[in-house]
Amino acid sequence: MKKVLFFLISLIIGILLFGSVIRWVGWQEIEQVFMSFSGYEGLAILFLTILIWFVSFWRWHFILKSKGCNYNIFRLIEIFFASASVTYFFTPPAYFGEELFRAYSSKKRLDIPSEKNFSVIAIEKILGMSVLAIFLVVGIIAFFFLNQFALENFRIASYIIMGLLIIGLIIFYFRSFNKKSILKYILRFLDDENESKEMIKKVEDEIFLFLDFRRLRMWKGLSIASLKYVLILTRCWLLIYFLTGQSYLLIPFAILAFFTLASIMPFPARLGGLEISQAFVFGALGLGTATGITFSLIIRVAEMILAVFGLVFLIRLGTGFLLKKVENIFNRFKIK
Repeated sequence: MKKVLFFLISLIIGILLFGSVIRWVGWQEIEQVFMSFSGYEGLAILFLTILIWFVSFWRWHFILKSKGCNYNIFRLIEIFFASASVTYFFTPPAYFGEELFRAYSSKKRLDIPSEKNFSVIAIEKILGMSVLAIFLVVGIIAFFFLNQFALENFRIASYIIMGLLIIGLIIFYFRSFNKKSILKYILRFLDDENESKEMIKKVEDEIFLFLDFRRLRMWKGLSIASLKYVLILTRCWLLIYFLTGQSYLLIPFAILAFFTLASIMPFPARLGGLEISQAFVFGALGLGTATGITFSLIIRVAEMILAVFGLVFLIRLGTGFLLKKVENIFNRFKIK
């Protein structure tokens, strides 16, 4: 009940923020920018969005395969797209809604052990955060370089956050490389016979097994994660070029940084948060707040098309789980 209430409250706040920013900028200005955007350009952005989603799937499939979980690819695609639609419509992208639903579906549908599922979630997040940290640092530096009038306090806070992020990743990889427990402080609070403690240890062992710089799979995982963000950066660069004619590479880096920060806001589908972040960064870079909102709306439409496609798989999976549950109930009362 609490989760449903949180979702409804965050959705309402997101809708109010979305409506407020549209009203503040003015729909006529946004419409003028939209009119300069052609259908062929829209197809190019949609194509890149499809590539981004499939590279995300490739990363998940690769990590699963490295754990010995080599399943039918079409079943995995079904689970992946259903999970992605859950994230888009119901949970903020930076949180674990997609991964947890994917782990649940994988266990129910493919009987993948829990420790494998949770280790894959952790490895995915670690690889993604490792690459994203580089893009964030470059993006924030690019923003300050392009906008000399940024507030000093904002600069200091950004540099502190970047420093903590880099230090955190260095400490994590150093401990991981030396096979030192990262979760030992959490494990202290659990009893030795606690099942959760045993599960956490198994998950951590699976993570250590993958995150080994001496193994090719670690570098391949980082390469796939890097490819995803290169494609996201390319989509940003191309859409900025379509809307403004600007092709300076530092601009998409700066915009991608704020695009990513919008994902942390607790609103489903980044509703409202994405528009505010892009209106701010586009305005600060002299590209126009209306252009920023148009940018966010075009990205939103492209992602929504794929999320709606994922809903078909979600309904199919949900129906399958329901039928399985009904079948189990009937089997319990079956006359022998």
